[in-house]
Amino acid sequence: MERCSFFIKTKDDCLVNLTGLSAGEASSGEHGKHNPLTFKIGEGIIGLAAQLGELQKCPDCHNDERFAFVDKAFTPGSIISVPVIVLGELFGVLNISHPEAHYFSDWHLRLLAIYKNMLGQLISNFRLLKKMELQVMQKTEHLEKALAEASALKKRYESLSMKDSLTGLYNRRFFYAQVTQSVARTARNGDTLCLLLIDLDSFKAINDKYGHSCGDQVLIDVAKALQTEMRDSDIVARFGGEEFVVLFSHPDASNGLAFAERIRKVIAELQWIFDRQLVSISASIGMFCVTQQTLHEQGEDIDSFIHYADVAMYQAKRLGKNQVVIFSESLLDL
Repeated sequence: MERCSFFIKTKDDCLVNLTGLSAGEASSGEHGKHNPLTFKIGEGIIGLAAQLGELQKCPDCHNDERFAFVDKAFTPGSIISVPVIVLGELFGVLNISHPEAHYFSDWHLRLLAIYKNMLGQLISNFRLLKKMELQVMQKTEHLEKALAEASALKKRYESLSMKDSLTGLYNRRFFYAQVTQSVARTARNGDTLCLLLIDLDSFKAINDKYGHSCGDQVLIDVAKALQTEMRDSDIVARFGGEEFVVLFSHPDASNGLAFAERIRKVIAELQWIFDRQLVSISASIGMFCVTQQTLHEQGEDIDSFIHYADVAMYQAKRLGKNQVVIFSESLLDL
């Protein structure tokens, strides 16, 4: 066979020569700069084969009036157009031509009848495969989107479970998880780990006098003030009520005390106007420092370390509030 081409049926019921087209261009009907040969259903031998669903042939094209409008230089001698149909669906038309007239025999016709069925099955399988690939891609996109949403939701709930809803600081649960890791680092590296327990002085009086909304504002502003003093490695959390806890590492306790004093002063400098009255607050801070020696003697007893900071904080209250007290063994006898 001198020439063979396939005219695929497009969505707008045209028959377009596949030569020079990609699969996407052929199926969409968008051909870009390429201008392929196109027939309408019923137009010419190719269009007639599509319309009738039957093989069409022209034994001598040069003497057939249907090719009178075609340039003789491009007119074939003989041509056969075979519709390719699978399960009642027209896929396109297989077009076979030869320069010689009366070239094709009954053997050619029988061969094409077999081949067009094979070709139809190949096209059908190809389309099914592309459809499956598209469905897999869409399912994959949906799954990836669902996984991303689930991951974001998980992070959100983890964040909610680890953060205080009022102040935005980490909560007691997060603090316990972090202090365990920090104590383990102190055991390995020998850094001094300082624990501050901060209690706002006379906070109940603000709630009672000005209302809980004013008390909430005090807690929010104190939390913001604490955050401004923290380094990236420091941890500040709301421990409960008007209590906050700070965890940080310093070379020794004296440096930790200076840091605690700075925090105390920052809180004391905060001011509010409630019911046209200027309001301020102070904080009593208890401090306990964990060293390798502490861990060697007492082990990694987190609750005991928090208890020691709490004992020091209550000593600060007894001494007049608005001050920092470092824990010592003698405080346990008070």
